Amino acid sequence: MPEIELPVENISIDEKIIYTVAGGIIFLLSQLPIYGLVSDAYLKINDPFYFQRTIFAMEKGTLLELGLLPVLTSAFIWQLSAGFRFINVNLNLRSDRELYQSGQKLTSFIFAIVYGAGYIFSGYYNNVIKGYNPFNGDSVPVTTLVLIFLQIVTMSFVTTLMVEIFDKGYCFGSGVLCFVALQVATNLIRDVVGLELVSLPNSNKFESYGAAMNFIKNFRINLKSLNYNVLNSFTRSQLPNLSQFYIVLVTVLVLIGVQNYRIELPIRSTKVRGMNNVYPIRLFYTGALPILFAFTVLTNLQVFGYFTSTLLNNYSQLAASIIGTWSLDTKSFNLNLTSGILYFLTPSKSLAQSLLSPIRSVTYGLAIIALSTWFAYRWSRISGSSPKDISKQFKEQGISISGKRDISITKELSRVIPVASVSGAFVLAALAIAGELLGGLGKGVAAIIGVCGAFGILEEFMMEYQQAGGNSQLTNVFRK
Repeated sequence: MPEIELPVENISIDEKIIYTVAGGIIFLLSQLPIYGLVSDAYLKINDPFYFQRTIFAMEKGTLLELGLLPVLTSAFIWQLSAGFRFINVNLNLRSDRELYQSGQKLTSFIFAIVYGAGYIFSGYYNNVIKGYNPFNGDSVPVTTLVLIFLQIVTMSFVTTLMVEIFDKGYCFGSGVLCFVALQVATNLIRDVVGLELVSLPNSNKFESYGAAMNFIKNFRINLKSLNYNVLNSFTRSQLPNLSQFYIVLVTVLVLIGVQNYRIELPIRSTKVRGMNNVYPIRLFYTGALPILFAFTVLTNLQVFGYFTSTLLNNYSQLAASIIGTWSLDTKSFNLNLTSGILYFLTPSKSLAQSLLSPIRSVTYGLAIIALSTWFAYRWSRISGSSPKDISKQFKEQGISISGKRDISITKELSRVIPVASVSGAFVLAALAIAGELLGGLGKGVAAIIGVCGAFGILEEFMMEYQQAGGNSQLTNVFRK
């Protein structure tokens, strides 16, 4: 197994900045197109996962086809298994910790292979393979399919190792959250001001990729069709639209507004007299992890459901239709669920569709809220941040809550931490659901995860910057 060794000495703040920036650049450069596909494959792929891609940095038609989904799925499985004692592991022991990390990495590799094989055998790439047309009776290009499989699986392996570099302490923050934040930021800029001209599917028209640039261009060229141009800028489905941009913008503003909601418990030192401070417990005590967990579960259901339905369709169309039935949108080449179990676990493309399908909207919303709040409630217990764990840390550090006896610290923390965990998860879930039902197609959810990840990176950077006494050569260069 390839292994990223733990740093043998403390990594300086300047080195962490270099590692973090370099990791982000490598991740962005990983969005190279897959060799063996047509040049505009990302526009012509019949995509059943278009509303989940932004959340997991899954860029269709590129080496990042699988994105961060294998890494996240593996991480959640192992963390829940350890938390619920399905596996016996003591992370304080180096040998157990190394086995745990190796197992998690191996599971990520296995998921990448399974996902890659599912893409190939489901015919996902068939209509965009260069020189191959399944409707003309051409033979299946096995060599090209194997090459495509090797490309996306290898890139998933590399992504797993890049995430491990972050998590081993060479960079700031979590690798997954950092990459999602970076992907959200770059995609948002491209979605709004992308300058490249794109040929629309099944049409002779060309439009700017960026929604704002497309609106400005059409507004200046043809004033007679102003009403159509304005409506198209907010509703077009084949390329980014302004509605999605405003959903992301409102989501980010609301999230920033409630980010600092917290309860401050007054604490004092039992070792140094007169040393008082506060211990903050934020509303988002568990961060974006509950939302990420909920959508990881739903996305895996969608992915494996699609693979299973496609394979079953050759043997039993009835069984396949029970799982889900997809129809092709000729304007965007997206595959939309029209019926089946999976239909009720997907968001609508617009507010009008959400209102016309209330059962689907309610089922989808309740699934996200249930998964998010359940994970938030359990996470504090299995991650070492439960009231008992915090109380133990207080005791070891000689800290007590002002006006409370030592034996009542756990009780006081138990009154606050579970409420903060569940409430924060519920707020984030409600914000995510609102964006999805308005037609955000995962962009609002990705913004939530990205902003929470960015705040975490910023906090870690500021903490280390202060501990270093403001001594950083790179930051001093920027000041000058």
